[in-house]
Amino acid sequence: MMIEELEKKLKPLGEVSLIGCGRLGVRVAFDLLEVHRGGVKKLYIFDSAKIDENDIIHRKLGGKVGEYKVDFAKRFFNERVEAYRVDINEDNLNLIKGNVAIICIAGGDTLKITKKIVEYCFNNNIKPIGTNGVFGIEENVKVSDAKYTRGPAKLLNLDKEGFTVVGTERFIKDFLPITPYTLDEMAKKIVLETLKVIYGKYGYV
Repeated sequence: MMIEELEKKLKPLGEVSLIGCGRLGVRVAFDLLEVHRGGVKKLYIFDSAKIDENDIIHRKLGGKVGEYKVDFAKRFFNERVEAYRVDINEDNLNLIKGNVAIICIAGGDTLKITKKIVEYCFNNNIKPIGTNGVFGIEENVKVSDAKYTRGPAKLLNLDKEGFTVVGTERFIKDFLPITPYTLDEMAKKIVLETLKVIYGKYGYV
């Protein structure tokens, strides 16, 4: 088979819901969409926030202060992104769709809504992937199942396997910072875990 014919077969596959487009979420969005010769076909992004002066990563990537974070992502990847200027809550869980749901929400107590999202995913054949602590200096970023983790995700008290979490396993009470290097590594591993699910579904891995 000619190389040109093989290249034509390397098309994006599957759909992903990205819940949160903050400092971690925007990294995940750009990294997912930068995958070429394949990757993810459609990305649904949910976040009601606008870019402010402290959103340095968004501004570094070309975002404008006052611009909706989801609109910024769509501006770069218009044909592959659907932008929703809403935060996922108990009343709109039905908006979540696709093969994978990536949970990148932050700020305040997110345990309750995270658990609701995970339960919704379990009931609708969507693979949930989320975070498990973002704090620390030169920490190892680990991939684990939330049911067995020693990090913040253990507070979800899940009674079944299937929620993959990525993080340092450090808590906010540890009083350590969040470095861009940790977020970069987390985004990398979240994207890889997502691709494993997508390509596993289509029989490639």
